[in-house]
Formats: sequence, C-alpha cells, structure tokens
Amino acid sequence: MILKNAYIWHNGIFVRRDLYIKNGNFVAKLENPEREINLEGKYVFPGFSDSHAHVLGVGIKSLTLNLEDNDIEQVLHSNREIVIGRGWSELPSDVSKLNDLKKPVILIRRCGHVAWINKYAMSFLKCNDHFIYEEELEKIWKLLPEEFYVKAFERGQEEFLKKGITSVHSDDLHGVSFETLLRLLRESKLRIYEKLYTSEPWKYEYGTIGISKIFGIKVFADGSLGGKTAYLSKPYVNSANYGKFTLPENFKEIVKFANNNGLQVCVHTIGDEALTRVLELLGKNYGHRIIHAQIIKKSDFSKLQNFVFSIQPHFFIEDQKIINYIPKGNFLLYPFKQMFNNGIKIAFSSDAPVSPHDPRYVIEGALKIGFTLEESIKLYTEASGMIINENIGKLHPGFKADFVVYSDKSLTNIEAVYVNGEKVY
Repeated sequence: MILKNAYIWHNGIFVRRDLYIKNGNFVAKLENPEREINLEGKYVFPGFSDSHAHVLGVGIKSLTLNLEDNDIEQVLHSNREIVIGRGWSELPSDVSKLNDLKKPVILIRRCGHVAWINKYAMSFLKCNDHFIYEEELEKIWKLLPEEFYVKAFERGQEEFLKKGITSVHSDDLHGVSFETLLRLLRESKLRIYEKLYTSEPWKYEYGTIGISKIFGIKVFADGSLGGKTAYLSKPYVNSANYGKFTLPENFKEIVKFANNNGLQVCVHTIGDEALTRVLELLGKNYGHRIIHAQIIKKSDFSKLQNFVFSIQPHFFIEDQKIINYIPKGNFLLYPFKQMFNNGIKIAFSSDAPVSPHDPRYVIEGALKIGFTLEESIKLYTEASGMIINENIGKLHPGFKADFVVYSDKSLTNIEAVYVNGEKVY
C-alpha cells in the first residue's frame, strides 16, 4: 500500500512525502503497490502509544456509574443488582444513605486503590469495614460475569482508538480468565502490550498473540497518594500512617523468572520508601520498569539510570491538593523533566481510567512542567516502544504501520486510524 501526497510528521515538523506499507510495516520503497490512497492535504501522525493504562478499566468505567461529581442519587435509583461506580476523590457526606439498600453497592475511588462498600456489600464480600484497599479490591471483580468483561474490553479498545491511540501497555488480568484474555488479545484491533498482574507468572504463557503481545509481569509495591496508601519513609501529614508496602514476598523469584524468560517486571511504585525498597531488591537486575515514581529520595536518583519508567506528566497538575499530604523531606516530587534531562528512559502514559485517555490531555500536562511539544510527542509515541524494544511510534521503515490521519495540523480532527496497516477507526 502507498499513502500519497500527505504531510508526514518528521522530527517536529510536517514534511510532504509518500509512505509505503508492506505486511503491516513501513518500508522504504514498494514496487507495484496493490493499493493507493491519496491523502492530498491530510496530516499523518504516528499512532500514540500509552505506556501504562488499563483497556479493561476504561471499558468498565464507561459501563458503570461515573462518580466524579459525587452524585449518589444515581446510585440510590440504579436498578442494577450490583451497583458499581468509580471516580470519587472525597466521599459525599450523605453516603450513609446507601446502607439502606438491600444490594451490594461498591464505590471505587478515582485512583482505583480504595473502595467504599455499603453494609450489604460488607456481608456479601465478607469484609469488616466500609473501606477496602489494594488487593482486597480483587474480590469485587469476581462478582461480575465474564460476559461483562468481554463487553468492557471491546468498549475500552474503541475508546483508545477514537483518540488516536494505536497501542497500549495494558493490565487486564482482573476478573477475566486467562483463556478469555488470550481470545480478546487475539481479536483486538488495538495493539496491546499486556503485562500480567500476578505473583505466579510461571502459570501463564507469553509472546505474540495476533498483533498484540504478552511481554511482562505487573506487581504493586504500594498504593496511591490520594488514598494515602503510597508507601512513604515518613508518615503522612497529621497522621501516623506511612501507607502500605504491598510487594509480593516472592518478588526476587518473580524477577528471576522474568530474567530467564526475557520478560519485563513492571512495578507500581509511587512512594519514596517503596521505591527505595524496590531498587534494593532489583539490585543489578537492570531493564525492568517502575510505573509512576512520583516521590523519589534525592539519594536514590542516581540509581534510576538502569531502569525504565512509565510516568504521567499530568499527575503533577492533578495532584496539587494531595501534595499537601506529603511530609517535608529530602525528596524530589514528580521530577519527570529532571529524569528526562539526565538521560533516564521514560515514556508517557495516561494511567486511564484514573485520568483521561486523551493524548492532548497528557501532552498539555507535559508542556506545563517544561517539556517541549516535540519531546512530548516522542515520549508518547516512539519512547513507548523503546522501553520494551518494539518498533512503534515512528513513521519510518522497519516500524509498525500504526498511524493516524488528521484533517489539519492542529491534531484535533481525526479522519482515520490505522493499526498494522489496516484501517480500524
């Protein structure tokens, strides 16, 4: 296939030239192409690649109640047998009304690390408190039928594609069986790089599945700042709480398995003390990934060079209120630009559904903390592939033919999205 007469994104500018595609990849030249598409006056951009988000989570959020405006009336009047909503930052003052409902009500915080459940759900889930945290939330996902997750996954991939995101490093082994996950990956039109949430990675298979790939293992070292479960070296302000350290006890065994099988371990790590402990346990097992890294001890900064990072530049803007929870100390807070300037390998991500799965939103956050537009685009396209040695995010021979066609250079009006050389949106 040949794309003719388009303006192609190249090194920060648009250049008028043709693009050639063969077997799902860009090539330097193509004799006698079977198809020719005239893109006269259109702008072609590499597909955005989100280095850490949740395809299933985005779909689930779209199929459940949105609690971002703290409206519990929609919960009270829901006709669902199990009421699930997500998005609150501070619980509404009248949440106790929900204890009168004779069905499970589960309200998940925006961060996804804390949930409030009503009395009926407490009994249903065998919990002793209205609040559940971290791995306890896995109980929730066992309540819903597998057909729900299939629908949610399909909705999630559609949501990413329509924003011009052609690949996602996702985390979807929640509620859905591994057999069903394999089927979803095989049928996916979105290119998915899957990291399996498990402390027993030897139970699963890895490698290429359709246009997607299971490449790694996901574990949690702590929780979230907003939920006050990120693990700190000093207690949260006006509290005796340090957060939670949740790294699996067999972490070294997981890393050894990953090393022996060419997999990447991806560790959710937000608090400074969690990061210190993860770096100590990783030692010289280089090349693995830290996700988030929002609070870093200055003494740990030099140790970051040997690892790769998925970071969210917009979190610094979103978290201005909860930064007040962080105690004073010898920390670097959200030092993403400093990491980049020091040659540490980072890639941008949205962490959707925690934040909007919109490249413009992520890039606007990056511009506000000092990244240039060209840097931001590279970190949300090509860099996402670089941290896992995949040729994506670049309109160049040898790279996957994942791209977006826009009607103008403002990059707001998407006309078509291609993955592996095929139109998918």
